[in-house]
Amino acid sequence: MKEVTSFKEHRPTAIAVSQEGRIFTNLPYSSYSSDTHTNSVLEVLPDGTQIAFPDTSWNEKPNNFSKVDAQFINVQSLTIDAKNDLWILDTASPQRKGVIEGGARLIQIDLETNTVKQIVIIDNDILSEKSYLNDVRVDKTQSYAYITDSVDGGIIVINFKSREQRRVLQNELPLNDVQKTLIIEGISLHKAANFYATDGIAYDPINEIVYYQYRPFSGSAALMKVDTKVLNDFTLLPAGKAGSRKQIKEQVTFIGNTVITDGIKFKEGSIYLTDLERNAISKYNLETNLVTTVISSSEISWPDSIDFDAEGAIYFTTAQFHRLAGLNNGIDLQKGDFKIYRTELNGNTTKTSFKLKFAPHIGLTSLDDGMFINHAGKDPIKQIQFIAAQGFKGIEDNFMKIRPIEQQIAIAQELAKHGMELGSFVHNTTTWQDATLVSEPSEVREIILKEIRETIEVAKRVDGKYLTLLSGKSNPTMERQYQKVNFIENLRVLAKEAEKAGIILGLEAINGKEFPGTFITKITDAYEIVKAVNSPSIKLTFDMYHIQMENGNIINNFDTTFDEIAYIHMADNPGRSEPGTGEMNYVNILKHIYKSGYTGFIDMEHVNSIPGKKGEQVILDIYKNLNNKL
Repeated sequence: MKEVTSFKEHRPTAIAVSQEGRIFTNLPYSSYSSDTHTNSVLEVLPDGTQIAFPDTSWNEKPNNFSKVDAQFINVQSLTIDAKNDLWILDTASPQRKGVIEGGARLIQIDLETNTVKQIVIIDNDILSEKSYLNDVRVDKTQSYAYITDSVDGGIIVINFKSREQRRVLQNELPLNDVQKTLIIEGISLHKAANFYATDGIAYDPINEIVYYQYRPFSGSAALMKVDTKVLNDFTLLPAGKAGSRKQIKEQVTFIGNTVITDGIKFKEGSIYLTDLERNAISKYNLETNLVTTVISSSEISWPDSIDFDAEGAIYFTTAQFHRLAGLNNGIDLQKGDFKIYRTELNGNTTKTSFKLKFAPHIGLTSLDDGMFINHAGKDPIKQIQFIAAQGFKGIEDNFMKIRPIEQQIAIAQELAKHGMELGSFVHNTTTWQDATLVSEPSEVREIILKEIRETIEVAKRVDGKYLTLLSGKSNPTMERQYQKVNFIENLRVLAKEAEKAGIILGLEAINGKEFPGTFITKITDAYEIVKAVNSPSIKLTFDMYHIQMENGNIINNFDTTFDEIAYIHMADNPGRSEPGTGEMNYVNILKHIYKSGYTGFIDMEHVNSIPGKKGEQVILDIYKNLNNKL
């Protein structure tokens, strides 16, 4: 555990870490704050120095708190969304003396320019004078925000597109909660207000679920979850409202009793919690329902909020709220400064035992766009080392054939060192965009033989067995049936060479929408041709992204073509991004593939929808989550 920075007088509450590792925190102007309070939002520089953010003018204390201007009033929370924007939650309740009309706001800041993108005023009609907005999360599309209120309770939902806002789940208590008096370091907080109100909130971007817990002074350890589809559906009315078709309360799930916490965060199928009673950061595994301690220390005094950097390190604030004079007969029991700490996540490099042979790519559309390039850098050897550390069994590389020979050899050696294999790489890198394979065999025989012999030499160097074979373009001046005859004859030429070398060419159908003029666009045509060639070295590449666009019915087509499938490519549609970003139900698809007994590679042939290290971490989370559901 390493100290990042400290504060002598004013308590930090929230912590947010950007994709690039920039650290942000806030200092509320709350009931315990002195009049010396100035800065509300700070950026913590690498050396621990604190600077006002986004500038000093926003952080100047207003002369007239009844007037709402471009100045912070009382900032309680902040968060960074999937697109790397900072969102600041201003409660607009100076020293908690009442909410200023029109002052409660969400302020979105672009971290590339450090400028305000938008200010969203929170409607007065969903706030009371005593409301105290506590924590906020923004969904991955920047369409909705979810805010807890630690006085009035419930979740405030904001639709940024329609500008609709509402409060739901107010005064909806858990049925299975185990409530007790909160005692920290011998200090009993039984005299503190122990009413139920929402406090910590977390957002799972993979399954689009919101988790929340209650105000720690209530002594509740209950963890609740609700699907964002429920929260985002403004036609569903809160319980008790006239005309309600379905009570929102009925769609909330009690997950279990965890720990009494003030801040929670979702990561890799678990909820991480600031564990107040144990001076710790704990983890609740959503699958096993087990609570484990990540780190504990006497220095972790009322950990308030938690976040992760792109490397997986944990950042958290310590606020010592239980030592406030107002909770201890007027005696301030503060010990030392308030801190922000950083600690490595236990088990961060633990390998996942993947049940399917998922293979991340080290080059999809170029030599330098590896799937984990932000974690590992451009060197393919470093990328393989990172991929191996995550537990993957192989890699894909569309550009292996055009890499320098020394690099090909080094890649093969590195894969062998980790007990990994090479998935697929592209065979016809020179002819995939022309009509070579549909041309008269006698005219293109030498071209075809030269290309396959070059491929075989590469395959020997890299110990590769599986090659992607693209059909290339059709010839608009020739009848399609004649082209098909030529195509089959040319593939038989390839097959003879491939059989001698012990390699397999997987014919891939790619969609004609993005690749107009392509000869083979449908898996049905590819299957027909593979059957006609009738060679153990000419099989199918089952690319689910292209098949979804051209044929659909992934599971049915998988079953029908199963006997000829050499390996699989996967990406969601539309967008060719990671599973969960499009229309394909990859949980069901992969369950079906797993149960089929398929043991070949599943190349992760997609782009990352979220940039930077955080986007790469999302990829890891998604595949671990999919693996858990097989």
